Amino acid sequence: MIYLLDNNVLSELWKPKPDAAVVAWFFSSDWYLPVPVIAEIQEGAEASPSAARRLEINAKLDAFLKTHGATVMDWDMESARTWGRLKHSPEVKRQPQAFWDSLIDAMAVRYEAIVATRNVKDFHHAKTLNPWVHEGNH
Repeated sequence: MIYLLDNNVLSELWKPKPDAAVVAWFFSSDWYLPVPVIAEIQEGAEASPSAARRLEINAKLDAFLKTHGATVMDWDMESARTWGRLKHSPEVKRQPQAFWDSLIDAMAVRYEAIVATRNVKDFHHAKTLNPWVHEGNH
């Protein structure tokens, strides 16, 4: 079983006292970090009005990528085509999807992976798992 991390899993791991269930899941699972999550975190860092907060997030992301760089899953042409197909699905037409979530959703569908996230309802097509409670739609 392959998992794709959503940004909230990384954010949890970066807390001074991360949730024990998330930490246990993280170290016992076969996961990858989709490139859109890196972009989403970088965008959030740059949007911060605090220079100190920008530096903090960048330092955490740099350290994570240095340690786990081999787990980064690139966006490819088949992911792009999957995203284009899913963008106009009935599920998305009923409830629009945030841009970054739509990219991660498409990658998970393309690779038949499960999205590890606290926000399971943000993903309309991929299977999900909430590592805080080990529940999802898988």
